[in-house]
Amino acid sequence: MANTEQGCYTLINIPSDSEPPTEMKLKEDLEKGETKTKIEALKKVVLMILNGEKMPGLLMTVIRFVMPVQDHTIKKLLLIFWEVVPKYSGDGKLLQEFILVCDAYRKDLQHPNEFIRGSTLRFLCKLKEPELLEPLMPAIRACLDHRHSYVRRNAVLAIYTIYR
Repeated sequence: MANTEQGCYTLINIPSDSEPPTEMKLKEDLEKGETKTKIEALKKVVLMILNGEKMPGLLMTVIRFVMPVQDHTIKKLLLIFWEVVPKYSGDGKLLQEFILVCDAYRKDLQHPNEFIRGSTLRFLCKLKEPELLEPLMPAIRACLDHRHSYVRRNAVLAIYTIYR
């Protein structure tokens, strides 16, 4: 498989009067910052990745310091981050870090809050990697029996999309 550039379908303009943050500054904000600082740093990371910046050093930082935070805004931003971050290495294999991410998806599918379950199920509809989806199937099936229709509806959509 040739090492080709991926197409970019979304371009977001960052104002030219602001200095783009460095990877070290973002890493520091994600590691030591409080929740508001982490939210702003994660937004900047998503924007920079969408604009084509390569930030492989931030993946483990996000996994270690941002994923354990239980803030709903961070959970929403993480779903966007996982959607845009490169999931494969240069040789076309799935990055090993995504095993940890897969476990986080499973925990979110078992979360007591229905919004987190439903939004995670909606996110899983967008994933195309069978290596990430296969271990999640029991948790997705368990969501079919949830008491809230929002979770059940998104579980049906996720199973349908995975099957298709």
